[in-house]
Amino acid sequence: MTSSLVRRASTALSPLVLLAICTPAAFAWQPAPPASATAAVNPQTAAAKAWNFAASDIAVDPNIVFGVLPNGMKYALLKNSTPKDSVVLRMRFDVGSFAEADDQRGLAHFLEHMVFNGSTNVPEGEMVKLLERKGLAFGADTNAVTGFDDTVYQLDLPNATDDLIDTGLMLMRETASEVTIDPAAVDRERGIILSERRARDTYQLRSLIDQLGFQMEGMRVASRIPVGTEEVIKTAPAARIRDIYDRYYRPERATLVMVGDFDPAVVEAKIKARFAGWKGRGPAGPDPDIGTVDYKRPSAADDFVDPAIQDAVTVTAFKPWVQEPDTKAKRAKSLAEEIGEAIVSRRLAKIALNEDSPILAGYFSEAAGWKVFDQVTVGAIAKEGAWKEALALVEQELRRATEHGFTQAEVDEQIANRRTALKNAVAGVTTRRSDTMADVLISAAEGDFVVVRPETTQALFDATTPSLNAETVSAAFRKRVEGLSAPLVHVTSKKPVEGGTAAILADLGASRQVAVAAPAEAASSAFAYDDFGTPGKIVADDRIDDLGIRRIRFANNVMLNIKKTDFQKDKVYLSMRVDGGELLATKDDPTRVALAGSISLGGLEAHSLDELRTILAGKTVSPAFGSSTDAFGGSALTSPDDFALQAKLMAAFLTHPGYRADGLALIRRYLPQQYAANDATPSAVIARDAGGILANNDPRETTPPLDKLMTLDWTQLKAAVGDSLAHGAIEIGVVGDMDEQAVIDAIASTFGALSERRAAFDPRTDARVRQYAADRSERTLIHKGPAEQAELRVYWPARDDSDLAEAMQLNLLSRVMQLMLTEELREKLGESYSPGAAASLSNEYPGYGFLFAASNIDFKDLATTRAAIFAIAKELRDKPVDADLLDRARKPLVESMTKARRENGYWLPYVTEASTQADRLDRSRNGIKEVEAATPAELEALAQRYLVDDKALVIKAVSDKAPK
Repeated sequence: MTSSLVRRASTALSPLVLLAICTPAAFAWQPAPPASATAAVNPQTAAAKAWNFAASDIAVDPNIVFGVLPNGMKYALLKNSTPKDSVVLRMRFDVGSFAEADDQRGLAHFLEHMVFNGSTNVPEGEMVKLLERKGLAFGADTNAVTGFDDTVYQLDLPNATDDLIDTGLMLMRETASEVTIDPAAVDRERGIILSERRARDTYQLRSLIDQLGFQMEGMRVASRIPVGTEEVIKTAPAARIRDIYDRYYRPERATLVMVGDFDPAVVEAKIKARFAGWKGRGPAGPDPDIGTVDYKRPSAADDFVDPAIQDAVTVTAFKPWVQEPDTKAKRAKSLAEEIGEAIVSRRLAKIALNEDSPILAGYFSEAAGWKVFDQVTVGAIAKEGAWKEALALVEQELRRATEHGFTQAEVDEQIANRRTALKNAVAGVTTRRSDTMADVLISAAEGDFVVVRPETTQALFDATTPSLNAETVSAAFRKRVEGLSAPLVHVTSKKPVEGGTAAILADLGASRQVAVAAPAEAASSAFAYDDFGTPGKIVADDRIDDLGIRRIRFANNVMLNIKKTDFQKDKVYLSMRVDGGELLATKDDPTRVALAGSISLGGLEAHSLDELRTILAGKTVSPAFGSSTDAFGGSALTSPDDFALQAKLMAAFLTHPGYRADGLALIRRYLPQQYAANDATPSAVIARDAGGILANNDPRETTPPLDKLMTLDWTQLKAAVGDSLAHGAIEIGVVGDMDEQAVIDAIASTFGALSERRAAFDPRTDARVRQYAADRSERTLIHKGPAEQAELRVYWPARDDSDLAEAMQLNLLSRVMQLMLTEELREKLGESYSPGAAASLSNEYPGYGFLFAASNIDFKDLATTRAAIFAIAKELRDKPVDADLLDRARKPLVESMTKARRENGYWLPYVTEASTQADRLDRSRNGIKEVEAATPAELEALAQRYLVDDKALVIKAVSDKAPK
């Protein structure tokens, strides 16, 4: 289970979440007439009123079946076939950590755990096993999230059979009112939750709590982080968990959403049969009083210091939240505001790419905080030690936008981006993803917005845009930031701020005295790389009929592999591989091509990366060019209309990379921030060091020193990759909804038009040699997190993945081991929230691979965890896997492999290498069969061969504060 510690607060703090919020983004500009003046657009049913769209003048998506039972439970059903033959269930309860009393802090999340630990019709410990037997993996398909004001249970059913749908509904009904919350089971779960809390106790969380407490002073946000307090988790009686369950898990606070390949009428009847009789138990709990912010609070500052934290600054202000129904008028206003906000973010992104910029990234964000406040934030991630310069920059850019507004070119760029996004959404309406739609409907349960079809949003947008210009958008933005409270500045830094918060406020005041000039009109040029020469001629063309793959070779030796699918309407994936990659690094020069993964940051000879963003506005293309183990290149998601442009862009990065100074400067600003966190947590220090240890300290697999990386430059890289980019073999893969001939023409006129390339990829046999660690002595790595945090990993050398049957059996064996680890370390010992096991079998380094078991634990439990892992390995060696255990490991694996075949992302790696690695296509043909055919005896034999104690290598990560 996942506890989203700040699922709601994240909208106040994360620009990525804010910019991707699910509410519709396109609104009409002219005020709409009052709803009462026209005929109702939407149904006036009880369901429409319960979902709060009856009075709106925006038409709800007519394909969604909305309902409300007499007991108050809401539901929404949508027939959807992406992915095919699957069903997504979500059940939301309108309660989270805000509802907790002081002696219940963490119990809303504790209750989420108890749902999986026994109910009237499902004994303790059986729910997850029941689902595994039906093909659902714990975590991937079965999960739950506790936030500040809601709790959501999630089931992703791998098929749409009546049996599985009935099982899902049965479990949701058990969740609603039948959870037993047995005191003994509560005691057994305490260690698991403490383990989860310990794992989440990171510098990022501590910084977030500090920020919430500072910005939202007077509210109970910072004191109600869902994971709770250690004392409550250790001591709270089951009755206090039951108190939350009885008062808040009630039909009037519940919403059930189902999206997938089913008949809504049939499923609706099932829902009514199961849930109509549900009644609340005892008195209902009130909506919690979470307090409010002080809008008259004077400017204030706060700093959070940690050696691992990114240097960053935010300037935040508030005003009271105003209830507005979702109407055309509201969406009109919001669109103009959002365009202005996006322009501010775009300006900060542009500044971040300047060679001498003090920031790595910047953003403008907004949030409606639990219907209490309206929050506006402008922020930036700073160059190490440059928070002062970053503060002045973001303050002045916000003021520049307010005082001088925006240019028409800036507005046009944002409109173009939104128009294309809407065009793509309309084109792909028949293949919207079920999980995405389910999450949108769960969000709509609060009644804040109407769920509409993309065509509706597009129509509103098209009616609006003639009225959107520099003047109207500037005016809307000024009104948006009117009436805000005094700014609150939050600074994070690796070292204490000299002069403390008084110095921060003084720097803010000094910045506010600096006059800001109006923005200059930026000139935009046309894309320079439109003609690559005479289109290439096809010299070979064949098809792999059983997999639907077409393979083409042009006269210049460029290879093109195509697979047409109907998984995602109007979406096309383009992948490019150019011979070379990280195999060009040597033991003597392991960082020789380290910068290759960031080539796109250097832009093109004719255009900087920022200029490309402007030139390509409104196009579904991206500058995807980097590095992998054996190739340079990358992959991008585009549309049929923009496929040719995407091909030109990727070809331009191949033939005319810019190697610009601003890109190198950004890399050098970023690296110190990244490296500062490399020893902050157990997982971070293992990620830093384990690769090198396992590869016998091969310098190519070892994290290089920061000082070394900071000396690298484009000149060195250019010399290392020049031959590959100019002459190396090229293989192109295309997967998705396309016209094959249009794809062939686009590749012929770009890559096919290049000068002759080498006909085949260089095998680089010597560069592919990796040796497993000869020294198997136990290693201890030191991290700088809390004293009790530790992680233990046990590695066993294995093999590469060239033998498909054995590779699939090893993957299945690792799944079995993970279930055994979960049962022992989580359920029996209560030592670890999420133990794991996996097989890592290389397809690039012959003979290289390993199995491993891992667990994030308390330092005091290292010995018992180590003993448990080796005991499980012994059990796997000594006897065949139990039939039920094997079934619970095999079925989710088979279902996940079957489901993956319905995704373009699954096919892209196969298609991309269909000419050069044709033998690997058998993995797609036969992988599932091999998993289904694996026997207990075969798994036991593999355990006897690989899970041998004296071959094991133990790596543990412990804190520098741990007892010696």
